[in-house]
Amino acid sequence: MKELSSKDVKKVELDILINFDRFCKKNKLRYYLAGGTLLGAIRHKGFIPWDDDIDVCMPRPDFEKLIKIFPDKYENKYILKSIKRDNFLYPFAKIINNKTKIDCEYTENEFENNLWIDIFPVDGLPKNDDELKKIYNKVDFYRTLLILNFAKINKAKTLLKKIIKPFVIIIARLIGVNFFIRKIEDIALTYDYDKSDYVGAITWGLYGIGERMKKVEFEKVVYVDFEGYKFPTFSCWDSYLKGLYKNYMELPPIEKRKTHNMKAYYIGDAEE
Repeated sequence: MKELSSKDVKKVELDILINFDRFCKKNKLRYYLAGGTLLGAIRHKGFIPWDDDIDVCMPRPDFEKLIKIFPDKYENKYILKSIKRDNFLYPFAKIINNKTKIDCEYTENEFENNLWIDIFPVDGLPKNDDELKKIYNKVDFYRTLLILNFAKINKAKTLLKKIIKPFVIIIARLIGVNFFIRKIEDIALTYDYDKSDYVGAITWGLYGIGERMKKVEFEKVVYVDFEGYKFPTFSCWDSYLKGLYKNYMELPPIEKRKTHNMKAYYIGDAEE
């Protein structure tokens, strides 16, 4: 195996995105750059320099269609990972390059061994702020316990966490992954996407109320520059980024520039 540099990792991930974009256009599927990838497109016209993944989102109907029609292997190396395909253990999806391998410092998961792009479903949301906060608080609770199912017991950033973490992990694993995923998806589907005036990523929405967008603005497409290519995003990208990052054009302090703490490799002699 050949270890990949940060530049190599981004090249592989961009290649996944380009092929995903091609597949979506061919099959009339809607998707949008989101999260840190959208921030990178607006602020850097590409990857955030210290970032090491790609995020996109899809309206729930398109997300479900993608899971149904994406081939078992696309272009001989791209595989869709989804709980509904029994090859993933989170309530969103990934497309991975199976010619790569990764090793993450803090997590271990037999279904997360390759470089990827994340694909998050966008669901209906209420207009009422109190109800919205309840939704995200519930999801945050179940998501935290879900993630602990894959945490490395002997890895923690503080001594206190190192002491407490093993006990919480044991409890989370006894309850099981399927329970937490079912809870998260039930909450996410409370409001039907097609009947809602507001939408947002719920299953992995880390920013709570800041994720919410007006559906009419979300579904209006604009194109942004990313690593020399044009990719779609939603017309309300400015208010969305402010909801997630506040003053998003300001660079964060060095200590908050986080990565996945992983090593990545080409498998065998396949450098594609």
